[in-house]
Amino acid sequence: MRKRTKAWALLAAICTASLLGGCTYESGTKAFATTNFDTKPEQTTTAQTESAAEWLKTALEKGKTEKDAQAFWYKGHVLNRILSRTTTSMFDGAVLTDKGYNVGTRIAAQPYTYYRIGDKRYIRSNDYWVTAPDEPLEFNVLKGFEDWLPFMDRAVQLPDEKAIGVVSVPFQIKMTGAEWLAKSQSPLFEPLKKLVGDRPDLEYILKESTIKATFWFGKEDRLLHQYETWIILPLPEAGTMDQQVKFNLYKYGDTGGINIKEPEEVEKYLLY
Repeated sequence: MRKRTKAWALLAAICTASLLGGCTYESGTKAFATTNFDTKPEQTTTAQTESAAEWLKTALEKGKTEKDAQAFWYKGHVLNRILSRTTTSMFDGAVLTDKGYNVGTRIAAQPYTYYRIGDKRYIRSNDYWVTAPDEPLEFNVLKGFEDWLPFMDRAVQLPDEKAIGVVSVPFQIKMTGAEWLAKSQSPLFEPLKKLVGDRPDLEYILKESTIKATFWFGKEDRLLHQYETWIILPLPEAGTMDQQVKFNLYKYGDTGGINIKEPEEVEKYLLY
């Protein structure tokens, strides 16, 4: 049980950082070997005309500056599996960059709504409103994608496919947890980096773990339309545990139906 707990804590640390979601290539294609967590048969790659890093940088820049990218909708899920047990958390909401965003979620069958309005954050559960705590980190569907940039030089380009009806260019990365930890610039990993040096058991789990991330960029608009991370950790002498995160971003520029409440509308109902 202690080994499972260690693995679960490690998975949580890795996944927290991965949720937060100019390198150049030599010509030619690269391919990944299939693993037991590939969702499709072995995927063929396609010749790359531009680096994955440039696609990600462009999407992030357009997300900050392009008018039509300042409003969008999203939906997704987080799927956790440990041995034969599976739990799923669902998320959906909308973003108005200059105002805030809302998150509708169902975790362990319990519905919640999260609002960020300016610099204020609130949670609603069972029709009760409370002020959201500063910790853990607030949910942000676009936060942390810069942390993937150091790894984009190893991404392979997959054949074009549609994501929520938009023809997209997918890029996929695979690595071990040890490789992610060694190269990641995310401050979330600093405590884990200090811990692993004195813990050979955690070092083993990291080396034997697998991380796969896939990003779908709109072929025409160059915005991020879908992303997926899939992380598998070994449970010594017990099997594996894994987490899959998949989100779609869509209806860019469509503000119709987005309802970000004003702070005073929420605060009159606050319990604390």
